[in-house]
Amino acid sequence: MNPIIIIANTQRTIGLILAIVVAIGMLIYLLFNFRIGKKEVGSEIDLAANRVPYADDDELETRILDKALGWSFVLIAATALVLPLYWLMEPARQENAARGWVGRFESRGANSYEEACSGCHGPNGVGGVASFTLSDADGQFVAQVQWKAPSLTSVLSRFDESEVTHILNYGRPGSPMPAWGLPGGGPMTEQQIHQLVVYLRSIQLDSEETKKQVESGIRDGARRIIVDSNPNIEEIEEIEAAIDEWLDDASLPSSNNYLTYGELIFNNQSGQGAHGCARCHTPGFSYGATSSENVDALIAEWPKLLESGILNSYRPGAGHVGPSLSGAETHFSTPERQADFIHSGSELGAGYGNARMGSGGMPGFGGRTDDLDVIGTVTRSRVLTPEQIDAVVAYERSM
Repeated sequence: MNPIIIIANTQRTIGLILAIVVAIGMLIYLLFNFRIGKKEVGSEIDLAANRVPYADDDELETRILDKALGWSFVLIAATALVLPLYWLMEPARQENAARGWVGRFESRGANSYEEACSGCHGPNGVGGVASFTLSDADGQFVAQVQWKAPSLTSVLSRFDESEVTHILNYGRPGSPMPAWGLPGGGPMTEQQIHQLVVYLRSIQLDSEETKKQVESGIRDGARRIIVDSNPNIEEIEEIEAAIDEWLDDASLPSSNNYLTYGELIFNNQSGQGAHGCARCHTPGFSYGATSSENVDALIAEWPKLLESGILNSYRPGAGHVGPSLSGAETHFSTPERQADFIHSGSELGAGYGNARMGSGGMPGFGGRTDDLDVIGTVTRSRVLTPEQIDAVVAYERSM
């Protein structure tokens, strides 16, 4: 249960009890002092030399004393009523303060995103393209490519907020993503980075929208297979029906097309490659090397790609920003262990497979629950289903 709700309920209950106790006490006081009556007991005090004589007893115990006691009663009653009311209103005040904090950070983060991030990642984080210069080991110019900057509308489903903060602080080596935070030599303060993360919360897709985007990329891959293998199909309805039939069969582990299905998920290009594996694990994929034909075209345009050895062929899973996946079956002793890793991703400093220490750079595709500051617990969207992860594992272990 949300801790804010628990605290709010507890405070309201205590406040109501205090208000009832105070009301009963006031009734008893009024009853004994006005209905039953009680003689006041007083004493005479000798007047000190430095004091001015005050009203005599006859005057003091009538108009002046009654007036003073009356105002005292009013003030005490007001205080007794206001304190429980303040207690009752405190949870709402705290909640509104938290919402106000989130709203301000979100607004400032949106401004920072527009200035620093939208040029590459597109408006509202939908993904975009960034011009990027490739250089060889000696720092010599190789090519000027158009790098697909991934969609950020599911980034918090794949990384937790500490990992996103780390990427914003230090950038992504080997990609156009620079360091934005002061720890990595960037221009943004810790608070500005935090504001950016709070803004990213506001643009995350829900589970259904994420599912549709992932499936649209898989269907696009299946469509190419259907059209290439059935050039006589022209009607859209026929093509879509053939895609449905192919996916229904290919998604079964017993199908002859099962590894091809896993390859489609691995190479998913929806969200500028944000939901697939090839963007990090296949050389050149982020700047258009998505097939042998694309690689040939890139090399024809930039011959130094071949000369430098940066890109000489289409090599799925050979590694780029992420490591090579060749030999994944020896790194993970069982498919289940590999699937668990893809589900959860790596954690900085925590071992996985045969690795003693993870970098935290591998996202998790299976969804999770995050505890956030101020606004409580949030369940993030699942990017890939367990069945889709199993298909990816089968494809990777076949490399």
